[in-house]
Amino acid sequence: MRTWDVVVIGAGIVGCAIAREIKLRDPNKSVVILEKEGKVGAHTSSRNSGVIHSGINQKPGSLKASLCVRGSALLKDFCNRSGIPCREVGTVVLASSDEESAIIRELERRGKANGVPGVRILDQRALGKIEPYARASEALISPTGAIVDSAKLVAGVAADAAKNGASLAFDAKVRKIHDQGNVLVVDTTGSSFHTKLLINCAGLYADQVAWMMDVGHDFCVIPFRGDYYRLKPEKTFLVNSMIYPAPDLDLPFLGIHLTRRTDGSVIVGPNAALALGREKYRDSSIDWNDTLRMLLDARFARLIADMDFLRIAIKELRLSLSKKAFLKAAKRLVPALSEDDLLPDQSGIRAQLVDRRGHLVEDFLFERTEKSFHVLNVVSPGMTCALSFAEHVVNLIWE
Repeated sequence: MRTWDVVVIGAGIVGCAIAREIKLRDPNKSVVILEKEGKVGAHTSSRNSGVIHSGINQKPGSLKASLCVRGSALLKDFCNRSGIPCREVGTVVLASSDEESAIIRELERRGKANGVPGVRILDQRALGKIEPYARASEALISPTGAIVDSAKLVAGVAADAAKNGASLAFDAKVRKIHDQGNVLVVDTTGSSFHTKLLINCAGLYADQVAWMMDVGHDFCVIPFRGDYYRLKPEKTFLVNSMIYPAPDLDLPFLGIHLTRRTDGSVIVGPNAALALGREKYRDSSIDWNDTLRMLLDARFARLIADMDFLRIAIKELRLSLSKKAFLKAAKRLVPALSEDDLLPDQSGIRAQLVDRRGHLVEDFLFERTEKSFHVLNVVSPGMTCALSFAEHVVNLIWE
C-alpha cells in the first residue's frame, strides 16, 4: 500500500489551507485530504456569516491576534486572484450606554495594538453617513472588515491545493488510527491510508480523532448552534456593511449582528445555543449518542455549573425558539426592522473547545506527537486566519 507523506483529516477551510501550504512549500511531498462527506466544506466552513474579520476583537498577544490581520490580507488577495466574491464593506460596532462605550474603546485599543488600519470612534452624525438606519450614541468603525462567499472560498482553496498536487478522498470517515512504528495507518469507511504524518483538522470531531491517538484528553468539543434569518429583499437597504452590538468581552461569541453579503442579501444572526448533536442544525430531532456523551462529560458539567454561563445559555436558547426574541436583539441595532422582515435562513454549528475546568477555550490550540499534529481549537476567526494559520502550522511541523 502507498505511504503518504501527509494525511490531512478534514476538508474544511483549515484542512484544505494546510494541505495547500504544504504543497506550495514542497511540491514533492505527497498529501491527501480525507473528508467524510461527499464535498469540501460541508459543515462549519460554509455554514457561517462569511465574515473576514479585521482583528479588533482579538486580545493583543494571542495567537488569534497575531494571525488575524495577516490572514485577512492573504484571504482578500487569494479571492481577488481566484475570482471568489469578496467585498470590503467595513465593520461597525454600536454602543448605546456608558458600559458599551467602554467596550468599543477597548476594541479600538485592541485593533490598534493588533495593527488594524483605520479603526476609529464615530459620533452619531458620522455613523449616520455610513449606516443611516442604525441607532447608537456612538460606534466603532473598522473599515477593513470584509465579506466573502464562504462556500466558494473553501472550494477555491481546495481546488488550489489540488492544482498544486494534493489529493482528495471523499466519503472517508476515519474509524481508527494505528501506530505501526514507522507509519500511521488510518482506517476509514472507504479504505486505509498509510502516512508518515497525520494532521487532524476534523473540526467538530477533532477531539474524537485526537482521542484515537491518546491525545487531547483534557479537552472536548461542545457544539453550539447558530441560527440565521435573512431580510426580505425589499428591506436590504437598511444595512450597508456589518453591524455588530458591543460584545461581552468575557465570551468568544459576538452576539446577533447584521451582515450584508456578497450577493446583496442581508443575514441576521447568529445566536449561540447549545446543540443536541454535532450536526444538528434546525432539525428538531436529537442525536442521542452525541447528546448523552456531552451530558455525561465532566467538562460539560463544570461548564454549565457556572451560573453566569447557564444564564447566557438559556438566553441563547430562547433566541433559537422565539423569532420575537431574535427580532428584539436585531432591533437594538436597526430599530426599523419588523417581524415580517425576517425570513428563516441557514444554521451552522460552532466547534467550541472546553477544557478540563469547564472553561471555553478562547485561543487557537493544538497538540502534537512525533507523527501527528492535532488542531483542536480553531474557532472564529478561523476562516479569516486560514491561510496565515496554515503558514504557522507548517512552520511548526517543518521545525
